[in-house]
Amino acid sequence: MVFQTLNRLRWKGDLEKAEIIILSRGSPGDRKAIPGDMVKDIKKSHFYFKDKDRETFIPNHRVLEIRMEGKTIWRRKAPGE
Repeated sequence: MVFQTLNRLRWKGDLEKAEIIILSRGSPGDRKAIPGDMVKDIKKSHFYFKDKDRETFIPNHRVLEIRMEGKTIWRRKAPGE
């Protein structure tokens, strides 16, 4: 579902308004927010974002939530949900 959600946002022209919350060990709360306008490429199993001069690979299984203008539009289900 991560791929479909991000791809839909890209084709609607709304990706730059989105925020992608990922699991990031070592970050506060083990979470990191990536602004949608930093996403450079979306593939079925991962996406890339560019921060300064560095491009970073993020596998889709690390995406916890996708927000659009502060509202959650996709969230990974917790185990047992």
